[in-house]
Amino acid sequence: MTGLNKGLRFIVLFLVCFTIATYGWFILGGAKKEYIVTPTNSTYKIIDDSGQNGASTTKLNIHKRNILLECNLVNKAKWPFCEIAIALTDSIDNGIDLSSYHSVGLDIDYTSPLKGERVRVYLRNFDPIYANVNDPLSLKFNAIEYSPGTDQGLQIFPLRSFQVLSWWIAENNIPVNKANRQFDNISIIEIATGSYVKEAYYAIKLNRLVFYGDWITESALVKLLLLLWVTTAVVVIFVERFLLNKKIKTSEAHSQHLRDANRLLYNKSLKFEYLACTDPLTRIRNRHTVTEWLEEIIIQTRANNIPFSMIFIDLDYFKSVNDTYGHNFGDEVLIKFTTTVETLIRRSDVFVRWGGEEFVIFCPETNMKNTVEIAERIRETIMMKKWEFDKDFHLTCSLGIAELVDETSEDLIKRADLALLKAKKMGRNRTEISWEHHLK
Repeated sequence: MTGLNKGLRFIVLFLVCFTIATYGWFILGGAKKEYIVTPTNSTYKIIDDSGQNGASTTKLNIHKRNILLECNLVNKAKWPFCEIAIALTDSIDNGIDLSSYHSVGLDIDYTSPLKGERVRVYLRNFDPIYANVNDPLSLKFNAIEYSPGTDQGLQIFPLRSFQVLSWWIAENNIPVNKANRQFDNISIIEIATGSYVKEAYYAIKLNRLVFYGDWITESALVKLLLLLWVTTAVVVIFVERFLLNKKIKTSEAHSQHLRDANRLLYNKSLKFEYLACTDPLTRIRNRHTVTEWLEEIIIQTRANNIPFSMIFIDLDYFKSVNDTYGHNFGDEVLIKFTTTVETLIRRSDVFVRWGGEEFVIFCPETNMKNTVEIAERIRETIMMKKWEFDKDFHLTCSLGIAELVDETSEDLIKRADLALLKAKKMGRNRTEISWEHHLK
């Protein structure tokens, strides 16, 4: 065994051990970081309705373990309120970059006349594109509301659950590319009483406020380790070329072969990714690709109080179509059905093959009345359609409709499915609406 081979073995062994140790350090939480807001690294003050000619009285007590704001709210101002304003820095336009943090932990005890009343938490971000140092209201409102109760301990919220207040976007004429949540220059944190308060005593006790993040993300760590491996490989190749010219030619040919193989694998991976997201027969989305989208849009829909509906579609007696005409004929029917429906829905609607002969149409910003019109247009078109591959063939479909209320995406889909089952039980070729949730 030559000295060169021994050196290569040592380098590879070192890289393997270093990679395992580094990744293990990450898995065990070595990359976790916290930013704890305390009286030693921030400044606390009171903001209340006195600026609106209000008559509420407030008192702020700063202790070593907690911050206590006491308010006696009086219904003189249009919007009585009090809040703890936490300045993270001395300058409003030079805040702290919290964009590398993923969650915030809040331990708040809230005393109010109503059980379960919410507090408002604002992470105020400064950006010179829309903010003015002389106008505190120009700082972006990244907001959540929640009910902290008392003695509930630390509650952790993902930063992605914060939403920018729509009234602030409208009043400041914010461009679309700046209307999303933003945490790269947070200078003020505000904890305020709820949106609708009574004339009564309120107390907000802030026990703990902490942000959680990672010094480095898993993807960045993997890239750095990969870069280390690649850099080491380049150095080794350079040394080998310097010492052994013939070996370098062999190595170059081998490297070219690997690059070609990687390029081929990459192209195949793109093809596989497309196939994984698309129904291979009808070329529309499959149900697995809309899960994350559906959760996100339902959060936005509920937060902004806009309608959202869905249509569950089942082709009537489709099993008999396959049994009578064969599966190839059935596949052709599914393709033509999909093509026809795509001409009847809007660009904003999301058309999904749910499985077999079942399809779903998600209709953002659409109430029940308009959704019914879409469903009936589909049902009547399919019922009257002349199928070019068989003039005597007729097809109908049954549809179930549900509009989102205070529920999860699973509950919404279940209600639409139950409405579809009702349509099938009532004789098929009809549209049924899920009203059960509205009547509760």
